[in-house]
Amino acid sequence: MTTATVTIPIGDERFRKIKIDEPQPETSNPELHKLEMFYNRHKKSVKKWREKNKETLKDKQKTYMENLRKDPERYNSHLEKRRNYYNNILMPRKKQRLEEKHEAKETTLVI
Repeated sequence: MTTATVTIPIGDERFRKIKIDEPQPETSNPELHKLEMFYNRHKKSVKKWREKNKETLKDKQKTYMENLRKDPERYNSHLEKRRNYYNNILMPRKKQRLEEKHEAKETTLVI
C-alpha cells in the first residue's frame, strides 16, 4: 500500500469525513488484524458495561469470594498467589522499566 502526504488546512470542513487508512506492514496477516480490531472493540464495550454496572460487579465479586472461601484448597492457593504477586510480577517489571530508563538516558563524559 502506498501512502501520499497531503497538507490539509486545520478546520477545513470539506475534509472532515475523509478517513485515511494506516499503512500495514507487508508481512502482517489481514485476518489477524481483523481479530485484533474485534478484540479491541470488545475490550471497549466490556469497559463501558463495567462502568455502567458497578453494583452487579460488586455482587458477582462478593459471591465469587464467598464460594472461594468455602473451598480451603483453592482459597489457600489464592492467598499464596496474592502474597507472591509483588515479588514475582511487579518487582521484575519495575526493575525492567528502571533499566530501560537508565539505558535510554544520554550520558556525558566530563574530563
